Amino acid sequence: MTQRNGPGMFKVEPYYEFNRIPVDLPSCMFKMASYHEQLGKKQDHHLDPKLIELERRQEHILQELKALENDVATLASKFKPSVDVSVVGQKGTDLGSTIHDIVVHANPAQPPLSLMVLYEMLKLHFSCRSEVHIHSSVKSLPDQLLTCLGNGVELARGEAQISLTLIWKDVSHGPVLMVAVPSQSPIYGEANVARYVARLLNPSYDTMDIVSATSVDNWLDLATNMFLKGNSKEKSASMRSLNSRLGKCDWLVGSSVSIADAVCWSAVQSAGQAASAPANVQKWLKACATHDLFEMASGLLSA
Repeated sequence: MTQRNGPGMFKVEPYYEFNRIPVDLPSCMFKMASYHEQLGKKQDHHLDPKLIELERRQEHILQELKALENDVATLASKFKPSVDVSVVGQKGTDLGSTIHDIVVHANPAQPPLSLMVLYEMLKLHFSCRSEVHIHSSVKSLPDQLLTCLGNGVELARGEAQISLTLIWKDVSHGPVLMVAVPSQSPIYGEANVARYVARLLNPSYDTMDIVSATSVDNWLDLATNMFLKGNSKEKSASMRSLNSRLGKCDWLVGSSVSIADAVCWSAVQSAGQAASAPANVQKWLKACATHDLFEMASGLLSA
């Protein structure tokens, strides 16, 4: 089909003359009056009842928060800690007028080696005494376990700040610490016993250095859940993590021995992983063996 040049079939004049008539183009899709401006022009009795109720609830919550803040401040001033956090760790830290009893039940088939290290830590900062007893559920006990807490110095109860009583008993799932002996409040596992002792040594343990405290908790959980309770694959992975960390530092947390070292050392020994440990862990195990805090616990490895 051939197209011919010429005018179109229809010719329509433009409806708008854009050069003469300005077109006001919208700047938004929908226009709405300001709700806040309308409210500001109205009286209170014209407000939405739902908004009035919301405002009332908010005021009530603020009042309760203020009252709670005042109650906390009152309790904080009434129950001040007996230990000055600025002198935590110094010899003779005040634990109150009465002796602090720590009673631990442990299975001689799985001796909590870290407990011996923790006891040595306590002795550096407090006047301590210890006792070892045998429960009727235990038929025989090696001499090393019977004298494991003996340090040659026996204090009378009136002279000691802390009394640690270890009772060898047929218990499962690790040692059990009785926090309040009369009410029999138990704490289970070496890691949790270590956490308890850490807070005795430093009541501001959780708040003074939250990063270090979190790191300690991580190693305690690894020792308990992986080395002691994990399968062979989990134990191998934990050993790699331990080896990697000790390739950068002499001790697991900080520049000196901590409860993390005590519990992880105990877990490696109890899990039978010491002999096959990689180089960095072997170096750390030797450092622990020659450290004064580990001397008593190392003597139990042959028990």
